[in-house]
Amino acid sequence: MSNEIVEMDAELAKQMAQSQDAQAQAEAEEQAHARLQAQFASDPRIHFSKETGAWHYEADDGREMQWDAIKNVWFEVVDDDMVKAQQAAYAVEGVDEETPAAPVLARTNKKRKKEPIDYTSNTDPAASNPSIKRGKNNKGDKKDDPTAPPRKSKNTAVFVSCLPPDTQADEIAARFGRFGLIMEDDEGNPKVKLYHSEDGAFNGDALVVYYKEESVDLAVTLLDDAELRLGEGGRMKVQRAEYGHKAGDAERASAETAAPKRVVDKKKASKRIGNMEKKLAGWDSDDESGLSGPKISTSRVVVLKHMFTKEELAQDATLLLDLKEDVRDECSTLGEVTNVVLYDEEEDGVMTVKFKDPVSAQACILKMNGRFFAGRQVTAELFDGKQRYYKSGHDASNANAEGEDDDQAERQRLDDFADWLMKEGE
Repeated sequence: MSNEIVEMDAELAKQMAQSQDAQAQAEAEEQAHARLQAQFASDPRIHFSKETGAWHYEADDGREMQWDAIKNVWFEVVDDDMVKAQQAAYAVEGVDEETPAAPVLARTNKKRKKEPIDYTSNTDPAASNPSIKRGKNNKGDKKDDPTAPPRKSKNTAVFVSCLPPDTQADEIAARFGRFGLIMEDDEGNPKVKLYHSEDGAFNGDALVVYYKEESVDLAVTLLDDAELRLGEGGRMKVQRAEYGHKAGDAERASAETAAPKRVVDKKKASKRIGNMEKKLAGWDSDDESGLSGPKISTSRVVVLKHMFTKEELAQDATLLLDLKEDVRDECSTLGEVTNVVLYDEEEDGVMTVKFKDPVSAQACILKMNGRFFAGRQVTAELFDGKQRYYKSGHDASNANAEGEDDDQAERQRLDDFADWLMKEGE
């Protein structure tokens, strides 16, 4: 216990001694400063500056001197004019003294790149800091370029008109769904819109939205001027949807524009697109629902029946050539026709039309099947490769049914036609 007291007394004595030394040193400095002030105050050349807080005096050669209280020496005051004179003395012709040296510029740029960006600000960081890149090839600038041409949006919809008054959306989906996958809404229903007049009655127009743009061309080719309900008559008009071409579309467009924009749920949209992709992968599978598209046959030959009677050909020899020409012209609107054959020995009035591609053959069936020609209802079907048809002086094999019209038989018919003309002239 006594040792601790002794140590505490020694420490206290040490602190007291240090305090006394510091106080003595401060008193000595204060006395020296007081003597210095008395000395400077008695000299008329020396004055105290409140701006610098130091003593100044002007030397005999005009230089201004300032007292350094720490070093206890006088030093010359350097002003702006003296700095400029010094720079002029060491200036090099052709060198801009205001531009920092290359190492200084490099350090400055490096610091500028490391400056933190305030992402909470309303200003664009790229606008305030040019060193920030917008992205690859400056896509942001390209997007804001008013002179850039607008991107062409994909058109995946068809406009249908001349529909029966009692048409339902589900039967349109079933008919048009055979030629492409129809887009679905958030509830999973096919996107088929029926248009109504002011009194609420269906006006015969509809809009079908496909998932893929390629389905539009197929639907227009195969369903334009075809029946919605096979065998009931009435031809519908199918064309690419051109928004604004119908009367009243402008009013609807302006109303939709004025309405608040619907917020799209990105999760639902992503899920819907995923489901559509799965359905697209199995779209051509065997499905009895009718909504999956059947695999289109590769056959390019269409068989038309009830196009003529044997009596009509016997009465008018020109009918054979006229009928072939008329059928070729009519079918050429659906695709390229490579051959037309008329089987004048068939009681069913059979003709075959060979197209360049199977899609045109399908379109021919949709257009010709069920139509009336000279008071007779025409049937159209794909050639199955088995049926045999006959014509004058020549039985049609499968190759002939495919459209390979025999040249010799054709020449024989032309000779017969020439003989008929000669007899008519007599």
